[in-house]
Amino acid sequence: MSTTPQLVKSIQSCVPPHCDSVAIALSGGVDSVVMLHACLALRAQTQSSFNVNVIHIHHGLSPNADNWLLFCQQLCEQFTLSFQCEIPFHYSKVNVQSEPRKSLEALARDARYAAIDRLAPADSVVLLGQHEDDQAETVLLQLKRGAGPKGLSGMAERFTKTSSVQYARPWINTGIGKQEILAYAREYELAWVEDESNQDTSFDRNFLRNEIMPILKNKWPKINTTIVRSALLCASQNQLIETFAMEALQKIENEEAALSLSGLSTLPDTLLSEVIRLWSVQQIGFSVSAAQLHEIQKLRKAKADQIGYVQVDSWQCRSFNQYLYWVALSEIADDPALAYSFQIELDKNIEHVNVTYGNLHRKVCLFANRPTKTIKAWMKESGVKPWRRMAMPILCLNEQVIAIQLGEKLIFSAQFQSKCPNTDAIQKLIQQV
Repeated sequence: MSTTPQLVKSIQSCVPPHCDSVAIALSGGVDSVVMLHACLALRAQTQSSFNVNVIHIHHGLSPNADNWLLFCQQLCEQFTLSFQCEIPFHYSKVNVQSEPRKSLEALARDARYAAIDRLAPADSVVLLGQHEDDQAETVLLQLKRGAGPKGLSGMAERFTKTSSVQYARPWINTGIGKQEILAYAREYELAWVEDESNQDTSFDRNFLRNEIMPILKNKWPKINTTIVRSALLCASQNQLIETFAMEALQKIENEEAALSLSGLSTLPDTLLSEVIRLWSVQQIGFSVSAAQLHEIQKLRKAKADQIGYVQVDSWQCRSFNQYLYWVALSEIADDPALAYSFQIELDKNIEHVNVTYGNLHRKVCLFANRPTKTIKAWMKESGVKPWRRMAMPILCLNEQVIAIQLGEKLIFSAQFQSKCPNTDAIQKLIQQV
């Protein structure tokens, strides 16, 4: 029995009614070639009016990359004649640079999605050619990594990245696998390219696909279907967990998107872990590992002004004033900035005001009828976070501290204000710098 109707119908279920634009992520491999052909066939059969765009990403990782780009362009020209419709072709060349602790596969995938997001027409649906075999491999790879329900859910059927573009994988949960796709390609005499890196078993997925899956399928022919069924069950459980975690997160998150430590302490351990993971995804764009989660939980016991953090990529999780914060590295000032000076007129004399940073042990009386305190104590009292204190300017006149930047406000000492009641000009100078 031909699987062609099922293969095309699966695509139809992913294209919303009244959709104006569909884009195919076309690599030139058989999966994406069949996806393009089947989508065009669906458009012709249903007399739909949506536009079909093609997006090709040139990674430059293979010596054949230029040939694949040319193949995709020519394929679109061929299908334009066959289906008698315009097929806009978009492509982008991306430069994938290796990074420590990141696989080349992951880096290429991130670059690919960023480029597709940029090239796809606004509000379009981008169709991806992953299928049941890919889903089964993904679940087994996640199992190898020790993933929980979220990872064992496999690839999502629908998702977004960073724009209004919607992504869909019509074939991952519908019984469409590589054999069905190859049968379609042979039936319609389609041509495609083969990526030579697919045979390189140093990549985990290729090792699983070429060495392990054939053995499993020989023993259990329906193994893909049962793995996908387990993935769908895990996805259902994960959705329930995330619903509870979201409700708990909203109750203990403040207006700065920081987590209340006292609020976390009231949660069961399993829910607490999920709340921190969900919070991390919202704040930094990805979840944390089990080891990172363990270290973050240690921060809950940190003293009120103790400096400690857990670094994840370009972010640090820090504890301050009974809250947990995610802080971008660019916002952290561990070292004082360079000092500078400017001139002011005071009592008809020209005085030099020095602007310094750090040395928070210096003392100053900021307010009348208040005791003299160290700069660090004033900053702590005003809620200036430890990682921003070295970035706060401290104004000195004749080696005496006359003002401190406390968050958004520049606070002048009571003694200096008695000599210079109008400090607006000084405030403007600091703001300009």
